[in-house]
Amino acid sequence: MADIKKVEPKKSNMVSRTTAPMAAEKDLTEGQRQAVREMLESVYATNKWHIVRVNFLRGIAFGLGTFIGGTIVIAIVIWILSRTVDLFPWARDFTQQLIDSLKK
Repeated sequence: MADIKKVEPKKSNMVSRTTAPMAAEKDLTEGQRQAVREMLESVYATNKWHIVRVNFLRGIAFGLGTFIGGTIVIAIVIWILSRTVDLFPWARDFTQQLIDSLKK
């Protein structure tokens, strides 16, 4: 009989996503944790208006992006309905009313 070698699976150096935060916490000493806390508190205490301004601009950009994206999606749906209205006679009246109201 041939000699069969047992092959062990390779161990990965990557940390899974579920254990990554826990592994990082174990590596920090209490002094390092305190230093991180102090740094974050100093950033938030000295730059309150910067944080407010960034969050305000982020909200404006999010709202504008949502509006533009919704407009594009609705325009595509109306365009598809106008092209396929002959396939669905029951949707003809609805599509015509929709197009008429958009033209006003």
